[in-house]
Amino acid sequence: MANILILSNNPVLADQWKTILSIDHNIGTAKNITDVINLILLKPTDILLIDADLLDSNDTTLNQIKDIGLKTLIIGRNWSEDKQIHVLVSGVSGYCEYADVHKVLQKAMESISKGDIWIQRHLVPKVIGQLVSLTNTPTIQPKKTIPLNKNLHLLTHRELDVAKMICAGECNKIIATLLNISERTVKAHLTSIFQKLDVHDRLNLAILFKEII
Repeated sequence: MANILILSNNPVLADQWKTILSIDHNIGTAKNITDVINLILLKPTDILLIDADLLDSNDTTLNQIKDIGLKTLIIGRNWSEDKQIHVLVSGVSGYCEYADVHKVLQKAMESISKGDIWIQRHLVPKVIGQLVSLTNTPTIQPKKTIPLNKNLHLLTHRELDVAKMICAGECNKIIATLLNISERTVKAHLTSIFQKLDVHDRLNLAILFKEII
């Protein structure tokens, strides 16, 4: 159960999202950045759910949110792929459409809670490519560059297959189907890969794997 804070000045939407999430999570609401700051000082918050209508065109509000340091999911209307990639490269944890909220919001929260990102699968390689190209961005710097390169040989052939598919943006279900193994086995391979390469989530695995292959 995660502590989720909904940032929206639209009470109807906030109530809809709260209803979807309140069964499995603790939910709070805020109408502006000041409210967010005050609330997280009073109560631990794991994920910030943001109504895209509150984001301005020059990224000022988004930068304020990033400075708070919470995992964030933006819910927007018909954002272009470039715009989605931009916020993800900037450090946002995920994006989904208003129209899809009832179908995917619970899954998105579960994914982000585990440290994954929530985006369309085909955008993952594009996000990775942009992150890798930003050589001065701290988030793409491996924690242990030398050990990582040395540890690559510790991966089994099957783990290498899984890592390559992660880099291509495939989900566990697709990987399981393509490799003719169970999703549970895919998760076991990922756990082993994370430990061997000293990474903590799928995106960082894909970034580091892309850099060293």
